[in-house]
Amino acid sequence: MIDRLEKALIRSEIEALNAEFAYLIDHDLSDHVADLFTENGSYGRATGERSTGRQALREVYAVRAARGARTARHIFTNLRLDYESDVIVHGTVLLVLFAEDGAPPHLAEVNLVSEYEDIYERGTDGVWRFASRTVANLFKHRDGKPLVLPLGKDQAVS
Repeated sequence: MIDRLEKALIRSEIEALNAEFAYLIDHDLSDHVADLFTENGSYGRATGERSTGRQALREVYAVRAARGARTARHIFTNLRLDYESDVIVHGTVLLVLFAEDGAPPHLAEVNLVSEYEDIYERGTDGVWRFASRTVANLFKHRDGKPLVLPLGKDQAVS
């Protein structure tokens, strides 16, 4: 059984993991996002598209980066955790995303609101990583902007 103090420590480390995920993407460092996942970690959509493994995730973010400048701010909130063990934790977190192609400033319009279903795994090095991350879009921008991360797609840049 995991005691309250250990749960609090795990929570703070998982909150930091989510913050680092957002920071890397928002500050044009997305080539490091794959390192936040386990070696065989996966990132996908609730609709089924999924990219698995660090190399596949690097390719997905390279495709996104090839599209050019983008301004984004990922705001994660309402983290809820279920502690399966001291090395596996299930969680949900909400995302409010502001994102536009090009350099700032932009109008402050929410791009989408999503819910993430995550499985976090603590490695033998003691570091928490995403073993699985699945996103479901709950609200989207009215103008129908396309998704910018081609999860589960052929990542070849044309």
